This record gives sequence, structure tokens and C-alpha cells, in this order.
Amino acid sequence: MTIEVYWGCGSPYSWRVLLALELKGMPYQSRRLSFSEKELKSAVFLAINPRAQVPAIRDGEFSLYESIAILSYLDAKQPEPPLFGGSAGEQGMVWRLIMECVYYLEPHMTSFAGAIFRGELPQKRQEVIESRQAVEQELARIGEVLTENDYLAGSVISAADIVFYPVIQLLIIAARREDTGEISGKLRNSEFHYPSLFAWCQRIEALPGFERTNPPHWKA
Repeated sequence: MTIEVYWGCGSPYSWRVLLALELKGMPYQSRRLSFSEKELKSAVFLAINPRAQVPAIRDGEFSLYESIAILSYLDAKQPEPPLFGGSAGEQGMVWRLIMECVYYLEPHMTSFAGAIFRGELPQKRQEVIESRQAVEQELARIGEVLTENDYLAGSVISAADIVFYPVIQLLIIAARREDTGEISGKLRNSEFHYPSLFAWCQRIEALPGFERTNPPHWKA
């Protein structure tokens, strides 16, 4: 049975799931929900995810939400190509990277990009600058890893790359909406400041099926 994917345009968490499905070549039915039309609050969707958040999937009678949980489910359902590594060491490395994204990058994505998109810079300017500085430190660390490896956990793409990529893209898009260099810092011209990271993004964007996942609101 084809998996139904409930997602929203501009949600980096939704993008993770779409990337994983395309990478694995798993058939799916797209169920794009509108934030402005409040479709996440519909009775139909609340029966799938009572938290009213995307992404969520429905596979027959089984429903699941939370993006990383969904990645794990997809990997168990179709093991090839593996998203979480093969050996114990590989699995540990992938999960460590995922948790670093969750704990050290995502909170700053929320405070930096969220403030810009919501027009809150005047009152949150210093908080936004501090978050951007923390992001720059994380991107520098990731960039060092990518000078040695094609992907975050080694020579092949993994769930770590799928988790990080949409978060980084949202940060870059937010930075390019703001003209003040003090706010955007190195993020505005990230391709020059983080060349190995930029090359990694290009590798992901060259993957078969990537264009089908690219959020319409984010396309240049």
C-alpha cells in the first residue's frame, strides 16, 4: 500500500520525509496541507496527528508523526539503501549527528529564522544576532567534517544529511531576506564562507528525485 505523506510547504521537518522517500525510491501519495487555510486543524488530520503538526504519514491503518521517527520507520520498512548505517559504529555516528542537529542547531533555526519571517527583528535583534553567531559556529564545525567526507557520517548519504539539510537551507533563506550584514553575517553568502558545506548541498541537490521534494515556496 502506498504511504500517504501529509506535509506543509516551508516545513523543514516535512522536507526530511520527502527526501527520505525519494532516496529510497518508495512510492508515496502527497497530501500537502495549507497552513493559511488551517488544514492542520481539520478533524481528518487531527485523527492522524493530534498535535496538528506536519509531517505525518499514514501507511494503511498505521499513522506516525515526528520527522525523525518517520525516517526510522521508513528505514525499517525498506532497509535499502540504509539511512542509519549498517554497523553499530555507523548507527551511533548517525544518531549522534542527528541529536547534535536537534539540540545545537534547531533551537537557533527557530529563533533566527522565526524572528525574521515573523517580522520580529526590531524587538529581538540581539537574540537573533546571538543565534546567528551560534549557527555560524555549528556550520564551521560541519564544514570541517565535510572537508574529509562527502557526507556527514562518511562516504554515503544517511539520515544525518537528511535531517541537517532542510534546517540549513531554512537558515540560509532567512538570512538572505535580511539586508543588514550584522544580522545575517556569514549566512548571507554562505557559499563563500563555507565552501565544503556548499559542495555538500550541491551533492544532495543532484540526487534523483530531489526536485520533487524542493518546497515550492523556497525555490529561487
